[in-house]
Amino acid sequence: LASSLDWDRRFNELKQYKADYGGCSVPKEWSGNKQLGRWVSKQRLQHRYLQQGKESSMTEERIAKLESIGFEWSLASSLDWDRRFNELKQY
Repeated sequence: LASSLDWDRRFNELKQYKADYGGCSVPKEWSGNKQLGRWVSKQRLQHRYLQQGKESSMTEERIAKLESIGFEWSLASSLDWDRRFNELKQY
């Protein structure tokens, strides 16, 4: 139960981060909340473990919650999108 409460607390922090900054890509060592940055990184790792059939704390409910706020499982796609968007703005 404690880990579920902790997860919900971090999820709410992530929702606030998205409201403030427009996305869910929290830097791993973000000075504003290092625990949140590490938590976001851990969610991606746990999701990867789940996909690989390894033991994971990720659940379908958590996946649905994260995806409902636009969470991206791959940083590469997010970084590429941001780069392309900036290129488009410069054009």
